[in-house]
Amino acid sequence: MIEDNYMTNNNGRNSGSKRNRGVALITALLLLSLFTVMTLSMVIATTSDTLIDGYYRNARGSFYAADSGMNVARQYLVNQIFASLPTTYTPSSGVPQLSPSAATILTNLENSSTGFGGYKSTLGSQAASWPETFTIDSAKTTFGLASCSPTPLCSGTSTTAITAATPYIYHYPYHLTVDGQSRSGEVNVVEEWGQIDFTINMNPSTSTTTSFAAYGTLFDQYALCSAPFVAGTMSGKFFSNQSWNFGDSSALGSSTKYIFTGEVGAHDSQVGYFHGNSCTPSSATSDTNGSSTINPTFSGGLALGKGTIPLPTDSYNQEKAVLDGLGGCGAAGSGAPSCTPPTSTQLATALKNAAGAAWSTSTSSGVFLPYNGSNTLTLDGTTGHFGGVYVQGNVDQMTLTASTVSVSGATHKAQLITIKQGSTTTSITLDLDGGTTQISDNLGHISPAMPGLPDDMTSGSPVEGCMVYVTGNISSNPSANAPTGLSGPSSGAAIQDNSGVTITSGGTISVTGNITYSTEPVTLTTADTPTTPPPTNVLGIFTTGGNIQFQPPTDVSTLEIDASMATFSTTSGSSYGITATWNNIGTLNIVGGRVQNKALNGSSLGARNIYFDQRFLNGFAPPWFPTTTITSTTTNTASPQPITPTRFSWVNTSAQ
Repeated sequence: MIEDNYMTNNNGRNSGSKRNRGVALITALLLLSLFTVMTLSMVIATTSDTLIDGYYRNARGSFYAADSGMNVARQYLVNQIFASLPTTYTPSSGVPQLSPSAATILTNLENSSTGFGGYKSTLGSQAASWPETFTIDSAKTTFGLASCSPTPLCSGTSTTAITAATPYIYHYPYHLTVDGQSRSGEVNVVEEWGQIDFTINMNPSTSTTTSFAAYGTLFDQYALCSAPFVAGTMSGKFFSNQSWNFGDSSALGSSTKYIFTGEVGAHDSQVGYFHGNSCTPSSATSDTNGSSTINPTFSGGLALGKGTIPLPTDSYNQEKAVLDGLGGCGAAGSGAPSCTPPTSTQLATALKNAAGAAWSTSTSSGVFLPYNGSNTLTLDGTTGHFGGVYVQGNVDQMTLTASTVSVSGATHKAQLITIKQGSTTTSITLDLDGGTTQISDNLGHISPAMPGLPDDMTSGSPVEGCMVYVTGNISSNPSANAPTGLSGPSSGAAIQDNSGVTITSGGTISVTGNITYSTEPVTLTTADTPTTPPPTNVLGIFTTGGNIQFQPPTDVSTLEIDASMATFSTTSGSSYGITATWNNIGTLNIVGGRVQNKALNGSSLGARNIYFDQRFLNGFAPPWFPTTTITSTTTNTASPQPITPTRFSWVNTSAQ
């Protein structure tokens, strides 16, 4: 019995164990399912966040691309407007238009290749780090002129002349629509409405009267590839109404180089470079042909393609200046005289020689001053001043001397002008300190020291200045090897301090010796430093009917001419110039400048230096020296002012 009970209890335990079997498996499966659900939830949440963040990133990227593109497009309009603004304007032509026009600028903006009509990155070569791009929506972009003020001037209907700095104000409204795109194709659209306002100050064309003394060198005729320019150090403004030509100095047997310290300008678009006998036209500042290199120093630049400089039209004003100190052609002073030369009656009434004989139409030679039989200077009734010395006929020799005279035991500075015609020598003595004028000759005729000096009245106020007007030539006799022609003294200076002289001839002027100032206006170096304080002595040499010839009686190592020289005529075909074709001159130094019809050959020159008289930059010039009227432009000039766009409205249409 006991045994049976035991067996029954043991079987009961086995039955309970079977009933508990599988609970752990179910629990494990439940936990695994839970972990799976949690993992899936985390993956879904992470993926959603990634998608949301990516969308936001791409949306913001496309917005930034659109906004950046808006700034680029707006600045493009500003840049194109400023580059297209007119620099000249004729009032009767209507509104000064942009060139190219606003329509063309808009077309360029919308161009798919050169503009922003196709998607472009704002970073150019760095696009890999900024993949977003933008483009202009052409269908929703506008730009054009809305209005201009003042209206009458803008319309071209006003007859009111433009005054200095007349402001023209333009209003160009714009509507820009820019599409920005991210890497995933999201597009953001930004629109902006605004107006670009700008002002142009229109300045009327101006004409300035410029003395030809303001040029270091001015040629009216210097054809391209005609002949090489003589080398040397040259300062001041250089200009040719045609071209310039430069040679290889070593090939020409000289070590002298071309050194220009001021601007060199020309009307032609090219200059000529001579390599031996071969000329190469070029717009460059140097040229090489084989082993030959021509490399001028253009410290002030080489400006080609410029407008020509007109020559004056009046060749008689210097003759008239002898009588009235004005010189005609609208000169300053009350009742400005005409441009016509003095009449025979006027000359005969005013002029007398040292012997007191009056000038007449039958006079073939002689030196005359405006004075009367009472040894009193004959002063013009309008101005109260006379201008200088009248020389009839040819001159064999003229000598300018910075001299002195003794007056009551005092030494006065004087300007002496000695004129030899045949066997007669006449002297004009200007006592610069005492203010008197005296005429004498070698035949025993002498006037007293007459009160008064010749005056240049062209500024409206008397300024000491003497015009020596010669109707014929001042020529030398090369075969005589004598000091004929125009020169200074054998030693010493030619032009005294405070003395202004202009020699004007109707024919050829032969310069046979040094003509120097008692005080130099500049140092004779490359630096060309002005003298401080600047001296007031000055010389002009001018001919309307011949050349200025440098003809020393023997070979010389140096020849110095302190003067501004001009040789030209406005008669068609005139070809007057400055030349040296006789005895050799090692180095010619010109302290001043020169102007001539045509560049002529200087075959007897080894080198030539032109030290520009910098006093001539500010209107100072020899008395009655020829001038020209230069118009700054044929139309009115325009001065664009800074441009600032105004934004009226900005909308991110994709966010609406």
